[in-house]
Amino acid sequence: MAQTEFRDVLAVDKEKLLSVITSYEDYPQFIEGCTEAHVQERADGRARVTYRVNVMSQDVNYTLDHFEDPSTGQIRWSLVDSNFFKKNDGHWEVKSLGNGKSDVVYALDVEFKVPVPGFILNRLVKGSLPGMVRSFEKQAQKK
Repeated sequence: MAQTEFRDVLAVDKEKLLSVITSYEDYPQFIEGCTEAHVQERADGRARVTYRVNVMSQDVNYTLDHFEDPSTGQIRWSLVDSNFFKKNDGHWEVKSLGNGKSDVVYALDVEFKVPVPGFILNRLVKGSLPGMVRSFEKQAQKK
């Protein structure tokens, strides 16, 4: 199991960032390693999305249920099914700081079906988070 949390102030307003975060089908355009994202269903602040990502030269498929609450700036997800993860839960918390800035928290709790060495686990879970969050920031700045 690996748990991590990343917090930063991003130079983008809350609404733009939340719009990018909830545009799941666009992830392959700007998230490194994400090759597919398919929204299976969407209704009333919920979305079920199936992803395909490339991890260590292996295709990983997983489906998440997302729970969206734009008024509070929170987006949570939990694992439905995967060929790689036993657990993949997490959340975004986005708070407006005004002047086109947002306080952002990205938290992740994952567990894998296969043993993953610690140094690889750290690179996958903790090492890639800052760059991934910055990818969302850059995409939101384009809007």
